[in-house]
Amino acid sequence: MSSADAGVWVIEPRQHGAFARLRELWSYRYLWWFFASATVTSLYRRSTLGWLWLLLRVVFPIGLNALIFGGMLDQAQKVDHVPYFLFFACGMSAWMVFERSLLYVTRSVEQHRRLVTRVYFPRLILPCAAVAPGLLYLAILLVVLTMAVVFFYNHDGVWYVRLQPGLLVSAAALAVSLLFAIAVGLWTSVLQARYRDVRYGLRYVTPFWFLMTPIVYPLAQIPEGYRWLVALNPMAPVVEAFRWGAFGEGAFPAIPAMTSLATVLVTLVTGMWFFNREEAASVDKL
Repeated sequence: MSSADAGVWVIEPRQHGAFARLRELWSYRYLWWFFASATVTSLYRRSTLGWLWLLLRVVFPIGLNALIFGGMLDQAQKVDHVPYFLFFACGMSAWMVFERSLLYVTRSVEQHRRLVTRVYFPRLILPCAAVAPGLLYLAILLVVLTMAVVFFYNHDGVWYVRLQPGLLVSAAALAVSLLFAIAVGLWTSVLQARYRDVRYGLRYVTPFWFLMTPIVYPLAQIPEGYRWLVALNPMAPVVEAFRWGAFGEGAFPAIPAMTSLATVLVTLVTGMWFFNREEAASVDKL
């Protein structure tokens, strides 16, 4: 449906192809903010603590996990000349943006089932707008990281984060993390519309995925014979690149980063194909 003149609507058949879908997404761009704000509001709706609950959901896990893993791994001092809290919080930032975004993208179609079954709009807007909570978590995490860097500067007299163009690598790593969440979510959101236990399965998979990603431990601690397993994990180079851009420690993982980026792009392209092919059938099952 398109508006030919002011107040006149013309019903047209749906066009196919990538460029037609992009034009359609642009025509309905006003819905991006609507769905993004609705998803963010659902995080604290009917909560007594309100926005404070969002802060606790981010800060408390990082502080608790850093204390537990730092003590268990005997890394309470420094990892690669960086305090363990900064090491862990930096890796956790890249991971949490991916994980939380993926969970909300997975539920995006089902969460708005009452609307998608009554009104037509490009369904692809839903998984794209559902990364809004991930962006909110990222903003909170960056504030926590900034406060931690200032604290350790006052405590150690060392400015651990390098204010150099390398920070652009960290920004690119975060962008790839969000893009990967959308890419995987294009598959899981359609499957979640059909099988309601997909998101529960993800909650079991992501903790194992978390442990296979060098977040609580440095990559150097993995024996050489087992590093190929970590190389199969697309999020491992993302976390390593984010740390390298922030702290400048070690060498930039160029080949793993390119492999990870290729994996993300393939997942995104195939995910868009799968989403466009199966979305109508999935909506009918809501």
